[in-house]
Amino acid sequence: MIEHLHGNSDIEAILVEKTDRLYRNFKDYVIIDDLGLTVYLVKENEIIGKEASSHQKFIHGIKVLMAKNYVDNLSEEARKGLNQKAESGIYPGSNLPIGYKLGKHDGKSIPVVDETHKELAVQMFELYASGSYSILSLRQRLKAEGFISPERFKEDLRRRTLTKSTMHRLLRNPFYYGDFQWNDKLYTGTHPPLIPKELWNKVQANLDRFEKKEMLSKHQATPFIFKGLFVCGECGRSITAEKKVKKSGKEYTYYHCTKFETNCSQKAINETVIEKQITSSLHGLEMPQEAVSYVAMGLKTSLTTKRATADKIKRNFEEEKKLLEERLDSLYEDKLDGNIAKDFYERKADEYSTRIKELDEKISKMTHASLDYYDFGSKILELANKASFLYEKANPEEKKELLSFLLSNSTLKDRKALLQYKKPFDRVLERASCSDWRGRRGSNP
Repeated sequence: MIEHLHGNSDIEAILVEKTDRLYRNFKDYVIIDDLGLTVYLVKENEIIGKEASSHQKFIHGIKVLMAKNYVDNLSEEARKGLNQKAESGIYPGSNLPIGYKLGKHDGKSIPVVDETHKELAVQMFELYASGSYSILSLRQRLKAEGFISPERFKEDLRRRTLTKSTMHRLLRNPFYYGDFQWNDKLYTGTHPPLIPKELWNKVQANLDRFEKKEMLSKHQATPFIFKGLFVCGECGRSITAEKKVKKSGKEYTYYHCTKFETNCSQKAINETVIEKQITSSLHGLEMPQEAVSYVAMGLKTSLTTKRATADKIKRNFEEEKKLLEERLDSLYEDKLDGNIAKDFYERKADEYSTRIKELDEKISKMTHASLDYYDFGSKILELANKASFLYEKANPEEKKELLSFLLSNSTLKDRKALLQYKKPFDRVLERASCSDWRGRRGSNP
């Protein structure tokens, strides 16, 4: 309206029901007054213009301030209501992520599972957690399987084609495991989760790793496989890489010490020489079938002991949780009876609720801990046996990622790669060179 008044100088008067229907802030009042317009307030039976008395203008100014206060109060009450809703565990917004929709419960709008699109959300997390997909390739996979199509999102034009940025936001959203963010604060939600938090955590780790890789690739156009994996074995300085082109036009990659502020005597080494040494070392991780059977048997024995210990700890957690829930109920009754102050109740309730949430997470993890322990051990054996095969078949980026997973604190000295394996691969390599795999039997294989 203000723009319309500025653009039409022939307008002389404004007809309005009452003061708070015209102004939403004091600035509007000043602008209309400067334009010299006459305001007719029908319900208040007032005419405010050039001929109005100073007293009329004074009273009108007060009414404008009261109208501004009314608008501010409405906004404040609306914010307060939304915050109270968030505190009770109900997401106050209406823009829900894929897999959820608004439903009704006791006359109130709450998030409920959208069965039509639930599977899309679950598949999105499960596939990305595998570590085999980028966001773009994940989108292509979901599109190929019919999860993303105009037919599935007829009612929502924005979601007919999920963009890369939208999928990234969805994969980062804690809403899917039961929490939600409101005004930069994380709340525990009462809506049903679509995935366990462990799966969400795996997805976050993959996202972080992929984003770090993207950032590094921006600053390093040439993919040097071994850059960052070695330091100089003589002076401890970094190892750098560079390409050399022979007269024949053939390219070679060399690695050498930076020799920063040192008199290091180490000479450059060809990438192919390092490659052969690494391949030979990875073959050393391969184990005879007898060794695999022996370690698997040891894992099963250790698993039985671990389960007994884990079950005892889990029972302790469950008992503590039950006790805290009983205390929380008693605390609420004391508050209703007026036996305790509001601030004391809020402080203790927050303390108990936080601890209950921690216990829930620990209990959930321990439910799968024993199987995870055995699965992890089995996967270590499998990776050790296949490391050389995987390395030989991998592209440069995959080789770098595999070596980063296996190696740590490795050095180059006298044109030799001195590889240091991370735990437990260092023990696997140690055993591989031993003719008696059984060694000295202890509590752990």
